[in-house]
Amino acid sequence: MNTIHTIEDLIQLLDEKPEWADAMRARLLTRELIELPEKFTKFVAELDRFVEVANRRFDALEERIDKLFTQTDKRFTQIDNRFTQIDNRFTQIDNRFTQIDNRFTQIDNRFTQIDNRFTQIDNRFNRLEADVGQIKGILARNAALEDAALIAREMDLRRLKTLSQEDLWDLVDAADTSDIPPSDLRSFRRADLVMEAIDPAEETCYVAVEISFTVNGRDTARAIRNAGFLTRFTQRRAHAAVAGLYRDHRIRDIIESGDVFWHEMDPGILESE
Repeated sequence: MNTIHTIEDLIQLLDEKPEWADAMRARLLTRELIELPEKFTKFVAELDRFVEVANRRFDALEERIDKLFTQTDKRFTQIDNRFTQIDNRFTQIDNRFTQIDNRFTQIDNRFTQIDNRFTQIDNRFNRLEADVGQIKGILARNAALEDAALIAREMDLRRLKTLSQEDLWDLVDAADTSDIPPSDLRSFRRADLVMEAIDPAEETCYVAVEISFTVNGRDTARAIRNAGFLTRFTQRRAHAAVAGLYRDHRIRDIIESGDVFWHEMDPGILESE
């Protein structure tokens, strides 16, 4: 029998006699502990199979997820392309509206040009109308001056002379006019026609005539005012008269009252000889 003095001797003996090691193991360990390595080996094998199955399932899941993401990405790409097409369509529509807006701007500018042209034409007509008005006024005044004696006769007067602007200036200078507005005096000195005449009683009198192509209320007011100035400056009776081819219907009452005499000129003065 081998002598065992140290643990190393025991280990060496057990290495030399494996059956002793098994017998000692059976004596020292329970069956569960003895079977544990085998069970652990089986467990590891089962775990490896489980891991393998799990890996296969995860691989399949990952493949499905990859396919899903690929399909989803393609779908989103299609949606993005569709939105790009829609955006391009809206851009085309916006460009079309811009073209329409530019067209309306061109039309508006054209109408502005036309309006400016009509304004120029209107201004030209206004100037022409003013010129014609002046011409008509001049024709009426010249005709009335030629009819001065006739106007006096129609008023049952006899004209002695027609006062010039200088004569009117002399009348103003010889009178106290401090209470008369300068504009009224200036208008009086530029009166259309002032005549010195004799009435049926052989009394000297004056006639203040305002002349217009179409006589209106302003003309009658000036005639009455100028007649008043003549009476004031000469201490003689003065008559107000208006002469024209036509008259405003609004002066009918003052004509019919006798405050202002109306001389209607012959429209034939407008006809060229």
